[in-house]
Order: sequence, then structure tokens, then C-alpha cells
Amino acid sequence: MRRPSDGSRAGMKKAAVIGARSMLGSQVVAQLRACGVEALSVGRSPEDDLFFDLEGALASTSDMSVDVVFHCASSFGDDSDAGLRQNYATNTTSSLGVAELVLRLNARALVYAGSIWSYDDANRDRFTSYGLTKALAEQMLSWQLQKQGKLFCSLRLSQLYDTEGRCRAHQPWFGRIIAYASRGATIRMPESRGPQNFLHVGDAADLMIRAVEKGLSGVHAAVHSDPLSYRDIANIAYDVFGLGGMVEIAPEKTPFRPVDAPDAAETLRSLGKRYLITMREGISGIRDAGTAGAFGPMDVK
Repeated sequence: MRRPSDGSRAGMKKAAVIGARSMLGSQVVAQLRACGVEALSVGRSPEDDLFFDLEGALASTSDMSVDVVFHCASSFGDDSDAGLRQNYATNTTSSLGVAELVLRLNARALVYAGSIWSYDDANRDRFTSYGLTKALAEQMLSWQLQKQGKLFCSLRLSQLYDTEGRCRAHQPWFGRIIAYASRGATIRMPESRGPQNFLHVGDAADLMIRAVEKGLSGVHAAVHSDPLSYRDIANIAYDVFGLGGMVEIAPEKTPFRPVDAPDAAETLRSLGKRYLITMREGISGIRDAGTAGAFGPMDVK
């Protein structure tokens, strides 16, 4: 998948990435390393450069220091009592440890992967414990880093998809569309009552890195400028794979609710982001990479 070059990167020699093994975190690491920045992985795996548990233990940093910390880890629990407790512990309470980690690493900035689901006024019927605890985390981190005299930026990202199929865990309908279109099979899906907003994970990682380069602070929307319904996405997928099959609307299934994504034009201008991967380019990238078999599931309730 080719994109116009937006210029070279500068200003960072070393960065730490919390959640470096996640779909987004791995992209941030790859892009940093591609432009000569040393990227340290931070997490609970024995293979991580720094051990850090969002729900408890802090990393042992020794004399290590970095320029920037990228926070790409989250809990995606549901709205049950257990899910809320999990999300609050991992997404919100953990901000205390994250801020201390930033201080120990002597980083000048923290860039946080926020979520559009934290806009409670725009998506009231979809304001979940996930969105709530991510919003609370932003407030905690902003306050703590202000006290430290460091920069804090949160980019509230929209729905993310990738080329390798890792998005299937959180975007099952996107995964199902790719699975059916790549097999030339007819998919039965609910009616679309409005647009969704999907952003390729490569663009999301690029935006987070640009936030450092531009010295952006505060909370900002980071969504695609071309929202599409699930029906639109399916039509593109069937056209790209060209193997037959079609979309059948299933009237017995609950229609897809639209996503009321905020305008991110000012954010994109501030970050000098002139180009975003289109859905056709993204799905073509999946086809060309031969990774469609990793998408699914074949059925979504």
C-alpha cells in the first residue's frame, strides 16, 4: 500500500511504547524504528524491554530515559460490574502508574491513544464503561503531567482496522465482511442506518508520532474524513476482491447504529496530515498481502 511521503521525522531518539504488542502499539513501534528512533516495548511480557503492569506493578527503570512515552494499552471490558471494575482498574487507576513511569523515564511528553467513544454527548447510546474510563484517564493524565511540567496529548481515535486481521477481536463485522468478500460468498448483514468511521491503524500510529513532532497538547479527535456505512464497506470489499458474492440485507437483525464522529479537520491540519488511507486502498492492501484468511468470524450474532 503506497502513500505520498509526508517528509522525514525528527525530534526523537528514544521512545517507550506501553502496549507495544497491541495492534496499534506494534504499528507505532514499527514506524518509529523505520525512521531511526529506538523504540522500547513496555508491558507484562518477559520479552518486553521494561516490565509494567497497568493494574499494579511499576517498571524497574534503572537509569533509563526516553524522549517520549506512547500509551497504546487499554482494557475493553463490557458494562457489567466485572467489566466496569476491569476497565476502571486498567484504563483509569493505571494513570497513576503511567504518570510515574513518565517521570521515572524523564520523558518530555506522553501521547495517549484515546477513543471517540469518550464523546458522551455525540454517542450517548453508545457511551460505555470503556469510553467513560478512557475519558477519566485523560483527565487524570493531563492533571498529573501538568504538575510534572510535561506535555500530554490524547488523540481520540475512531474504529481501527489493519492489514493482518488483528482487528477482528474488536471489529467483528469488519472482519466478517473481509472474510465473505475474499471467499466470494454472499453475506447477510443488518441494514446500515448511517456511517461508521474506520481509520487504518497505520494512519493512527502516524498521527500519534506526528503529535510529538508538532508539540500538540490536549485532547483531539482523530478520525477519518470519509465516513462509510457497513454497506459501503462491503460493496468496496466485494469490488476489490472481485470473486462474486453479494450483500443481502437481513431484516430480522438489528440495524447498525451510525457513529457520530466529530470533525477532525483541524487536528489533521495541525499535524500536517494531508493524506489518509482510503477504505479501497486498505482493503486492497489486505488482498495484496494475502492476509484475508486471518479475518472473520464467519458469523456474528
